[in-house]
Amino acid sequence: MNNTAPTSIEADGWLLMVRHTDVHDNLRGVCYGASDVELSPEGIAHIETLKLDLAVLQPTHVVHSGLSRTRQLAEAVALKLNLQPNYDPRITEFNFGEWELRRWEEIHAEGHDIARLIHEPATFSGPGGETLHAMRDRVLAWYGELPKHARILAVSHGGPISVLVGTLADAPPHAWPTLVPACGEHIRIDLPR
Repeated sequence: MNNTAPTSIEADGWLLMVRHTDVHDNLRGVCYGASDVELSPEGIAHIETLKLDLAVLQPTHVVHSGLSRTRQLAEAVALKLNLQPNYDPRITEFNFGEWELRRWEEIHAEGHDIARLIHEPATFSGPGGETLHAMRDRVLAWYGELPKHARILAVSHGGPISVLVGTLADAPPHAWPTLVPACGEHIRIDLPR
């Protein structure tokens, strides 16, 4: 996915939001959100080719969420470009609270209506987790502080990427899940002057 989020026509800096590569197969069907989980062997191998494609774009800044699944790609690209990667926890994946590292089917079987996360984004969260608007607010705070004339590569997660792209496009929260890029894919956002 090489989409461009609609922003200002006048831009000279950009933000490339890249979703981490594939996580381990044993996490299929598991709510892992903000938990620090490992990449699959395929996900690790994908970093080798992806870092070359991303390094060609010559970012001036490389940032990741701090979780190992984003840090590995960010460090590989930064090393290729002789840059120092930074991390910012505000672009970490959605925190599902007590649902983290549990199977989605178990959460559903307990009677939790997970769809409320997107239909009640300002108020509903999993036990001990965050609301969708809380994640949006932290991602937007990070975005608002970016240097506007930089070329920023940010390795993040599906949730923060879709929330940022959706908010910038004025899409309603129930549409944000459709904006999640596949693992290893990216979305470019031109930074307004």
